[in-house]
Amino acid sequence: MVTVKGSVITVSSLTGYFEAPWLMKRGSTYYLVYAANNAGANSPCTPTSYHACIAYGTASSPLGPWAFRGVILDIVSSTTSHPGIYQMNNNWFLTYHTRDAVGGTHFRRSIALDKLEWDDSTSPPSIRKVVQTKRAAPAGQPSRNIAPRATPSASGTTPIQYWIAAINDGRVETNPLPPDYWSSYAAERSPQTSTLTYTWPSAVQLNGVAMAFFADQPAGSNIGVPPPASWRVEYLNSGGAWTAVSPSGGYPTTVTDSPTEVRFTTISTTSLRTILTASGNGQYGGIGVKEWFAYAPTAV
Repeated sequence: MVTVKGSVITVSSLTGYFEAPWLMKRGSTYYLVYAANNAGANSPCTPTSYHACIAYGTASSPLGPWAFRGVILDIVSSTTSHPGIYQMNNNWFLTYHTRDAVGGTHFRRSIALDKLEWDDSTSPPSIRKVVQTKRAAPAGQPSRNIAPRATPSASGTTPIQYWIAAINDGRVETNPLPPDYWSSYAAERSPQTSTLTYTWPSAVQLNGVAMAFFADQPAGSNIGVPPPASWRVEYLNSGGAWTAVSPSGGYPTTVTDSPTEVRFTTISTTSLRTILTASGNGQYGGIGVKEWFAYAPTAV
């Protein structure tokens, strides 16, 4: 395109439109496929403000008006994903990017291709939800860390740029983006205390924990995200009461991607929680957790 022809048309009817439009025509219908982000409680696909799914709209003209038709690809391993659609003989494919390749990051991406199918019983024909396929993963090694088997939750409202699911995803990023860790940071409204909880579907045995913290401020700061002032761990006992574990030492607040394990007397529980106290006085810094490890006595 060298010069603009006609007037610029603003499209405001496509839910969560963010970036990366792909415009195509099939039959008499135009399809606009795009990266969508409208993070929040009512979002169709994006848990944080850094994620994007792939959504689409249809129109009878390339200039619209556009009608939102839904989400065709959920979030992938990279924060965003940009679409492309092509036809080969009688088959259609969606191309998009992920971080699934060895050594991949949010910005060192690889290309994925999956089959795209149409539902011609609707008017206009709709795009069915695309199923992400991946090569078979190598068999997992036995591990004492059984945190990935739990469901994580946080007290209060997690600010929309952070992700509670990051604390037990098995990844500790050296240079994380906000959805790679959980944080309580809310500027001058950051809370003094926060509670993170793991819940397992059945009782598990545990005898240790470790915490990989994120920080962008020094210890003792009341701005940004410093290391926490302190933290402790409790478990839900058989009577349904929260009870402190019996650690063999203190709870370290050192910021490291290889945190020291806090050992304690073996417990049996369906739920574990950590109470974190923020740094500051009157105004508090946020707390950032990259990964919270929960260790069983033996590898499973």
